Amino acid sequence: MKKVLSLLLVCMLVFSMTACNNNKTDNTDKTETGKETDQNKDQGQDKDQAKDQEPSGYVTIGTANFNGEFIEGWGNSAYDANVRKLIFGGACTANAGLLITDEKGQVILNSITESREESEDGLVHTFKLKPNLLYSDGTPLNADDVVFSYETYLDTEAMVNAGGTAAIEEYLEKVEKVDDLTVKFTLKEKFYATDVNVFTGNILSKEWAMKDKPENKTVQQHIKDSLLSNPVGYGPYKLVEFEQNQYVKLTVNENYIGSPTGAKPKIKDVIIKNVSSETDIDELLTGNIDILPGVVEAEKIDGAKADNNFAFNNYPRHGYGHLSFHTDFGPVRHKEVRQAIAYTIDRAVFREAFLGKYGISTDGPYSTNYWMIDEKWVDENLIKYTADKEKVNEILSSNGWEKGSDGIWAKDGEKLEIELLTPAQSWADTLNLTLGKSAEDFGIKFNITNLDWSVFSNHYYGKELTESDRKYHMFALASSLTTVFDGYANWHSEKITNPWGSAASTNCPRFINDKNDELLITMRSANSDEVYKEAYREWVKLMNEEMPIIPMYSNDYHDLYNKRLKGFKTSALWSWPEALVDCSVE
Repeated sequence: MKKVLSLLLVCMLVFSMTACNNNKTDNTDKTETGKETDQNKDQGQDKDQAKDQEPSGYVTIGTANFNGEFIEGWGNSAYDANVRKLIFGGACTANAGLLITDEKGQVILNSITESREESEDGLVHTFKLKPNLLYSDGTPLNADDVVFSYETYLDTEAMVNAGGTAAIEEYLEKVEKVDDLTVKFTLKEKFYATDVNVFTGNILSKEWAMKDKPENKTVQQHIKDSLLSNPVGYGPYKLVEFEQNQYVKLTVNENYIGSPTGAKPKIKDVIIKNVSSETDIDELLTGNIDILPGVVEAEKIDGAKADNNFAFNNYPRHGYGHLSFHTDFGPVRHKEVRQAIAYTIDRAVFREAFLGKYGISTDGPYSTNYWMIDEKWVDENLIKYTADKEKVNEILSSNGWEKGSDGIWAKDGEKLEIELLTPAQSWADTLNLTLGKSAEDFGIKFNITNLDWSVFSNHYYGKELTESDRKYHMFALASSLTTVFDGYANWHSEKITNPWGSAASTNCPRFINDKNDELLITMRSANSDEVYKEAYREWVKLMNEEMPIIPMYSNDYHDLYNKRLKGFKTSALWSWPEALVDCSVE
């Protein structure tokens, strides 16, 4: 089997990647952050020089709004996940448990883990913790906490009733305490992505979770009601203060054992500040924030590059921006409608308006960072949707749709008037520009609404709402991909929570398709690279035809930062929370 994920950066935007697809290792030989300026290199700092340095100073990071869901299982916001990474020590998997992924994307033992043994059939895994581990509040971390954590997430019914999600029951038969430092796991089956899906989960403190729990509440409901925004972890930082819609303050966790390489934070305090997309670059350039990660807009990137006080890391994004349908709701439940909508949008025009010169085209929910796919295969196998009035007319008329007197397509009393929800004004403005004449030109009317992320996410995930609140057919957002792709949790029909509004669905498009389910199962149970690759390619082709989401762009990501940070190195598989542990500030 392939054991190496290697990245060859040909230039800023053209690249290819081959990766390990084994469920134990998925890695890349590249540790650079893409194209790097000489001034970036000059700021490099030997990690060992400052390893024993007392933490000092502070850094402020600007991000979009967070929900305060800082415990795994109750939200999927990347902004909340970044807070979790600092508190629990997660890497590109967003979590850090008995295993963790390193900056090459390779799955390795976490620093809290002494050893791991695996049975010959791959179904029994025994982990031993290091002795004398502590959570940030000083309570011990031992086998009881590991068993408690897994049993909490194994109770799927209680998780769902508490508004959360958990997929661990699909993999894990049982978890048993052997002694105070040793835990044995028995799997139901050996899956292709077992390691990242089962053993990277954050370990919750049993004492923290059970303290003050009312007798009439499950532990899951207690976490949801009282503890989501007040986590206790074992990572490099601990939470000091959280102000909804404003900021998160963290400080060094003095009980942190260190990363797997032995690194400990050199920066004492971290502030994560909510900044709007309209003002975030101004906040950076005026010194209100030190780091603005994941920037994609040309004018912002070029503005920072023009100022000698700032530096940047750039790298190809492992993900994409998209318009996602709720495929079980309204007219977009029909494949021909989703295809027709895809043919109303000139995505090249959208990318230029939305991102400028740093936008990259994409035609499906894939990443060319994955070894299974490349641009040549994409060009030869996928439909290249673009604005095409004749295609819209052909697809809709052949499926029984007719234009009414108002020029809008309709069928059986249902009109193609689509409610589209965005979480940022920049999305809304660009979509209005791109889709503004769709009713006139294509016979499909779009009503675009912009809402704050916290409200947007409830509609998108389908949680904490009732059926009478349901209104939106399409959602504008972006997604990041995992190190090893296992689409079961996000795309299989079993991952739809019913009724809509009762709890978050991880299959957010609520997509039901028999071939989709079959290919996802083939991928996750594959016993060879070739079986996995072929199933993945067929799945990408199916998504390209069925259109549960319209891929709009990928990016040349830029993490912009003040030069007072030294040794700040990020990449597609090593985001700013991980990089922060290895850098310092003047």
